[in-house]
Amino acid sequence: MPLPTPSTPTCRMAPRATLPAAPTDRPCPIVRPRTARLANRIVTAPENLAADWWNRWPGLLQAELAAFAARGAVISVAHQGNGVLLLAVDWPRAGEIIKLHVGYSPLHPYFRPRVAAPDMPQLRHRNAEDGGLCLLAQGSGMWNPSERVADLIAIQLERIFEANALRDAGDWDGAADVEENAPDPILASYSAISEEGSAVLFAGDGVLPSTPAGRAEFLLSWRSDNKDKGPFEAVLAMISPIIGPWLAKPFDLPGRMAKPQRVEGRWVRLAVPPNMSADQLLALAEAKIDHLALTDRRYAALTKLAGSTLSLTAILFEDELAYGPEGVAETPLFIVSRRNGTKAKRYSQFVRGFRIDERLNERLPVARALADKKVLLLGCGGIGSFVACELARAGIGRLTLLDFDVLEPGNSVRWPLGRPFWGLDKSSALLWFLKAHYPWTQVTAGKMRIGETISDPAQISRLTANPREQLEELIRSADVVVDVTASDECQFAVAALCQELETPLITGYASEGVVGGIVVRLRPGKPGCFVCLHQHWHDGTIPLPPIDAEGILVPLGCNSPTFTGGAFDLQEISLELVRSAIGLAAPDERDAGDWDWSALALVDGNRRCLPRWECGEITPRAGCPCGKERAEAPSEL
Repeated sequence: MPLPTPSTPTCRMAPRATLPAAPTDRPCPIVRPRTARLANRIVTAPENLAADWWNRWPGLLQAELAAFAARGAVISVAHQGNGVLLLAVDWPRAGEIIKLHVGYSPLHPYFRPRVAAPDMPQLRHRNAEDGGLCLLAQGSGMWNPSERVADLIAIQLERIFEANALRDAGDWDGAADVEENAPDPILASYSAISEEGSAVLFAGDGVLPSTPAGRAEFLLSWRSDNKDKGPFEAVLAMISPIIGPWLAKPFDLPGRMAKPQRVEGRWVRLAVPPNMSADQLLALAEAKIDHLALTDRRYAALTKLAGSTLSLTAILFEDELAYGPEGVAETPLFIVSRRNGTKAKRYSQFVRGFRIDERLNERLPVARALADKKVLLLGCGGIGSFVACELARAGIGRLTLLDFDVLEPGNSVRWPLGRPFWGLDKSSALLWFLKAHYPWTQVTAGKMRIGETISDPAQISRLTANPREQLEELIRSADVVVDVTASDECQFAVAALCQELETPLITGYASEGVVGGIVVRLRPGKPGCFVCLHQHWHDGTIPLPPIDAEGILVPLGCNSPTFTGGAFDLQEISLELVRSAIGLAAPDERDAGDWDWSALALVDGNRRCLPRWECGEITPRAGCPCGKERAEAPSEL
C-alpha cells in the first residue's frame, strides 16, 4: 500500500502506544540533548537496605518534592507502597492548572518516571488510553538519574505543546526541529491492547478497492488446541468490493507446510478515533454497513458474515505511517469477534496486523543482494546446522543441504533443533524447519555421503547417475560452497572440484574439545590452494588452533568417534562461516575482508580466553599445481 501525497499537510493527533503502569515503551518524538547523559549514574549503596527507594534515600525523595515546589506545583501522594510512588500534581502553566499523575519506578532513580495527563485534551505525544505523555525517547541515554522529575516536566512538557502548535500551523520544518522525526500511528495504540498470540499478515503493497466496503478472505491457522477460542495466525489473502469484478492477485506466504482454513470476513472504510474499544469500533463498522445496505442490499451480506463462530473484520483508515505531511496512508486495523458460548452475545478484540512487503528485510540491507544467491552446504552437523539457519535468516535465496546422518538425542547439546526432530535425517529436519520459519529461502535437501565407495553390486545397479557429475553440477550452480563435513577426504576432493569449476569455497571445522577452530576461504583467482595450506600447516609456517587431547569420545553403542563441546563454542566458527559466505556471495554489499585462512583460539594455555582469531593469506608452495587442471591424482596429497 504505497504512501499517498496529500494535497495539504495532515497532522494526526495520535497517542503513543503504552501499557498502563509501565515505563514509556515507545520512542518519544520529543528531542532531548544527550550531552552528559552518562554523568552521575552511580548511586552509593546505603547501609539501610530497605526495598523502597524513598526509605533507602530519604534525601532523594525530599529533593524530588522540593523541585516540584520550586516550580509552583501542588503535590499530594496518591499511592506510596510496594516500591511504587504515585504523585498527584497540579502543574501551573500559562495561567491554568494541568493535572498530572507522576509515577516513580520501583528502581528509581535508575529508571525513568512515567507522567500522565489524564484530563488533557487529546494531542500528539499523549496516549489516549491513560493520558501518558512521551517526555523521553525510548533510546538509552535519554534519562539522567541525577535530574529531578519536575525539571524534566518543565522542559519536555513545553516541547510537547510547541510541537503540536507547529504541526497544527503546517510548519513541519519547525516541528521537526522540536520533536523526534518518527511517525505517531494510531495503529500502535490499538496494538498495545490487542489479543495476545494472534496476528494478521497482509500485503503492504496491495491494491485496495475504491468502494466503501466489501469481502475479505483470510487464510487462518490455529496456534493452540482451543481452535476458534484461542490465538491464531491469519493471512489477509484478498479484499474485494461487494460490487463489480476484482482482478487483484491473492496474497499468501510461501512455504506453507499445512493447508490453512479459509475464513470469509469483511472490510470497511472508516475514520478511526484513537481511543475506542473493539466492540465500539465494530459497532461503527456495522452501522456503516447497515447504512450502505439501505441503498444496495448486496451490502447486507456483510452483516451476515458476523454471525459465524469466529468472524474477522478489517477496517481501512488513514494513519501516519511515516513522519511528515506525506506519510499518511491507508492501513488495516483488524478485529476478531467470537460467540460467547451458546448464547448470542459476542465479544471482540483487536488483532495485531503486520505488513509484509519489500521492506521486510530493511533491518538487514544485504538481504536484498542475497535474494538471488545460492549456497551449497555440505554437512549439517553442529556447525553446519547453525550455518543453515543463519543463512536463511539473512535472506539467502536458495540453499541446498547435503548430509547423510540422522539426528540423535545426544546431538541436541549442539544442534539448533531438539526433541521433535530426533530420528530424522539432519538435512530433512533442517529443510522442514527452514521452510516453516524462513519461507522466502528456497531450501532443498538430500541424504548423501560425498565420495561414498560402493562394494555391493546390487547397490551399484540402483545408481541412476554419476555421483561425481551430480556433485559437480551442484557446485557449478552455486555462488558459494560451504564445506563443514570435518572430513579430510571430503575437504580435499571438494576443494579440487571448486578450484576446477571456479566456485568460491569456505571450509570450517572445530579442533578437538572445541577449544579452537579453522575457517578457510578459497576464492577463484587467488594464489595458493588447499594443498598449499596443508603444507604450510605441516611446516609450521601457518599456525594451527589449539586442541584438547582429551576432547574425543566414542558414544555408547557407536563405533564412530566424536568430539566433546557445546554449541556455545561451535557457533563462534559457524558465525564466521556465515559472515564469509555472505561477503563472498554479495561482495558489492558486504566487505568479506581479504584473508584466506583463519585460526580460532578459545583457550590460552589451559585457561579459557575470549575468542581470538589469527588470519592471513595462503602463499603458493613450490611444486603445487595451483590453478592447473589435474589430469592425474595429485601426488602432493
